Amino acid sequence: MNPWYIVIAKQTMKGNIPMDMITQAFKLFLKSACTILTSGSLSDFGSKMALIQTAGNTMVTSILPHLISQVDDVISQDPKRKKNWETVRMDRRVLTTSIGELHFQRRYYQHKQTKERAYLLDEELGIQANAKVNGDVRQRTVELASQQSYLKSAQAATTSSLSRMSACNYVGDLKNFPALEAQGERRVVKQLYVEADEDHVSLQDGKKIMVKLVYIHEGIKQEGKRRSLVNPRYLTSPLEDSPDKLWEKMSDYIGKQYDTEALETIFLSGDGAPWIRTGEDWLYPCIPILDSFHVMKALRQLCGGKQDRINAFLSYVHKNELNRAEALCEDILKETPEPRRERKLKQSHYLLNNWLRILNQNYPGAQGCSAEGHISHILSERLSSRPLGWSKKNMMNISQLRIMSANGQTICYEDLRRTKEEGKIACESGKGSELLNKTHLNKNLKRKIQSSLQNMCRNLPVLEYAATTPLYQALHGLSYDTLAC
Repeated sequence: MNPWYIVIAKQTMKGNIPMDMITQAFKLFLKSACTILTSGSLSDFGSKMALIQTAGNTMVTSILPHLISQVDDVISQDPKRKKNWETVRMDRRVLTTSIGELHFQRRYYQHKQTKERAYLLDEELGIQANAKVNGDVRQRTVELASQQSYLKSAQAATTSSLSRMSACNYVGDLKNFPALEAQGERRVVKQLYVEADEDHVSLQDGKKIMVKLVYIHEGIKQEGKRRSLVNPRYLTSPLEDSPDKLWEKMSDYIGKQYDTEALETIFLSGDGAPWIRTGEDWLYPCIPILDSFHVMKALRQLCGGKQDRINAFLSYVHKNELNRAEALCEDILKETPEPRRERKLKQSHYLLNNWLRILNQNYPGAQGCSAEGHISHILSERLSSRPLGWSKKNMMNISQLRIMSANGQTICYEDLRRTKEEGKIACESGKGSELLNKTHLNKNLKRKIQSSLQNMCRNLPVLEYAATTPLYQALHGLSYDTLAC
């Protein structure tokens, strides 16, 4: 890039950038952008845009310290500040943001009566105390980490250097995930569909652990060739929670979101695992179903891929002829050599013990189960599709983040990292907040920033020499609070 970036960065770190330096930075940025656009060495327009964005970020990180200094000066000159707060010293701060590192200085104050100390500028701008990485970077990192690796998330969240361990720590900070709550008025439906399955995730100690997924919807709608669920909502639970707690949450959601008097049937589909069967006691009126994916998987293993026997078993199910299905299983086991018999015996027990659940596939209103696909899309894609080793805490936090995305819930790092008690403490006002919330100080801050902005814009070359172009009109409007014609 052009050497002006280095010059501006050095002067920024010294904490002394005059207004003409800001104007010069913008002039050089425009020249640099023109040079990049007309460069013959770059044929890819995407590469040119990336370089222009980098140049723009560097320019902004050069200008912002001056504007921050203006805010600090206003606070310093405020009469009420002088009455109650005394300046202790001037400190430098380096803050990593999404557009790069900010280097600025601000005053450290002490209250004359209470001896409370504070960086009033930090409180005014909402900069977290002792944080080297700004909230926008942590927010973006957490959002990305739910979809991709820690390393890629850290690299995409900021143009500055951020380690994969930092991304890992930000995910580990989360602890206050929202519950599945009803929205709007209670809906009236006759049938609901609850589907459940689990993902098996590898931990750092080499063990595997099961992560449960339960979701509810009102049926399937067809939009052209695409099929989608109607009003789906997803739920998972901490590893230490029992299946009863998970199903209790789902039962409470159904009671709050739907008119239970109008509800005639709740279809519960899954692979028949014990934790899924627990849901049959919590959901009423429940029709349990063994999903066809696991039925066919067990049948192929039992019948050795022989289609005639598979068809025969399915025919017995259709006619509800349990005795003939049992006889078919016995014939298969008799023909199976001893080393392979144990596995086929397991499959026959699985099918016969879930006979009613297989039979319920033909129940009026029953639909197919897409639990395997949802497990793959919501959990496995990030947790287990690649050879990863997770800590229990981060694995569950990533699961919860992906559940929130699936439910359309907003992911806010600051809200998720604080407990309710910590949130209350953060909202308590100190002496610094009392000063900064004063109307007169806010007016002075806005007036100072507006004056700096107008001085800067009026000295831009595009306003001095350019014709009436869209850029000219936009900058003219910023400068004079009007629109150029």
